Amino acid sequence: MRRSAVLAVAAAAVSLVALVGCNDDAAPAASSTAPEAAPASTPTAASTPTPTAVATPTPTATAVATTAGGVIDPEKALALAEKTPYAATQDFTTEGGPISALTKARVNLNGPVRSGRLAESMSAGGTEVIGSGSDSPTVVVTDDGTTYIKSGSSWRTSPLGDRIPDYHGYAKALLALGPSARTGMEDCEGTPCYHLSGTVDLESMKAVEPEQYKILKGKGVESFRLDQWIDAQGRTVRYDRKNELRGIQVRTHGTFRDFGPVEKVDPPR
Repeated sequence: MRRSAVLAVAAAAVSLVALVGCNDDAAPAASSTAPEAAPASTPTAASTPTPTAVATPTPTATAVATTAGGVIDPEKALALAEKTPYAATQDFTTEGGPISALTKARVNLNGPVRSGRLAESMSAGGTEVIGSGSDSPTVVVTDDGTTYIKSGSSWRTSPLGDRIPDYHGYAKALLALGPSARTGMEDCEGTPCYHLSGTVDLESMKAVEPEQYKILKGKGVESFRLDQWIDAQGRTVRYDRKNELRGIQVRTHGTFRDFGPVEKVDPPR
């Protein structure tokens, strides 16, 4: 690979690490964050971090926002989800050039604080560079919003608090684009979903994922392509974001499943 190409890939790799949360206030040792391996591949079924304690169950939404014909009204669906916090299992892959990162997590969404346990890992050209490859949490965001990063065998706090984006906010940003963003009903592995799609101005990211916004803004990104699928209760089932970063195409995509009541997240031990 020519030197110029190597430098470009290296720059994109640094940015991609930040995108998936592997490089924050102080770069941990290579074994400190557990982001993924397997370049340009969609994560296969794998176990996810299991919370150690469960709070008093909060009922998930039982109402659905569909017409008599079974078509989801996305605005009404998002209004339902906005009122009902819930937990979900997340499997996400981020790909860019030779870099591939995986996030497997159990997260609480749509509450006053987005919390959860995340296992992150990253590989370059098929070689793991960050993470142990296990499913053990490497990032924990507790119920009070404190973020903990695993560094070796110990944990440290991090000032970066948006390790879990506001996916509900992203869906609302798509709706704000108008009728052109309403692609329509699709099947998401057996779940009826409404597909929202469009090119979103980067400024829309500022409120829903502030640290990510700062990274992309600093790299000169002005917009990104976003596809999002929500169910009849307004919960995100699939997510797919694409943008160009210094000539490198970066894609973050994945799914949410196993919806349930909000789960208690205590500090790691």
